[in-house]
Amino acid sequence: MELLAIISVLSLLAYGLKGLTGFGPALLFVPVASVLFNQPLAVAASGVLDATSGAAMTVTDRQIRRGREGFLVGATMAVGTSAGVVALSYIPSIAAAVLLMVAVVIGLASVVIAQRRGPVEESQKIGSRGGAVVGLLAGFIGGITGINGPPLVIYLQRILTPHDLRIVVTRVLLVSAVVRVLTFLVVGDQIANAMLLALVCLPMQLVALLIGTKLSRITSPGMLTTINSTIVAFSVLLAAYNTLWGS
Repeated sequence: MELLAIISVLSLLAYGLKGLTGFGPALLFVPVASVLFNQPLAVAASGVLDATSGAAMTVTDRQIRRGREGFLVGATMAVGTSAGVVALSYIPSIAAAVLLMVAVVIGLASVVIAQRRGPVEESQKIGSRGGAVVGLLAGFIGGITGINGPPLVIYLQRILTPHDLRIVVTRVLLVSAVVRVLTFLVVGDQIANAMLLALVCLPMQLVALLIGTKLSRITSPGMLTTINSTIVAFSVLLAAYNTLWGS
């Protein structure tokens, strides 16, 4: 019961970030859940929660629902996600934990660079070749670690404003999350327990999304990049702990 209470409060913090920025909950949720339970369960539960949060944000946010940008990224990310989930069933747990830490460190580097450059003032079109490559890479990393935001942010933050980034990433991660859950269903690894864990987190998640979405409308682009940097820096410590002592 104590672990479930911790994970429920964690979902409030993690998905408040999702409502605010469009990405980031896995950077908090997966490292902590991996320490409390195990990484395959954490990745599977994160996939379920990302699917429910992405669906809720898409239904309630007109901008997200009407947008078309990022389709190619989402399509290639679906392929990479399936491959990553299958790979998670075969690689050693210590290797998966190391990949988790690497993904979070890359995420930290991306938001630090974004903080130094400052937010993009006007969005550009997403390139087809770059979008396809980053989709495959982010999907594969996300399938193994549950964290697929960093590669997306590294690429998209250079061409999209923070608010447009929130819209595109929300749609892309929804596709990835649905594919991740479906692949776990096929593989049959941890999905029943993941569903139960996600059900415990669902009430807090919905409250957090509501709060985060409202805050996103009054938060400046510069403040969004600062928030990203702070959250990802904290998650590096969690990922390092999981790699050194959790496996």
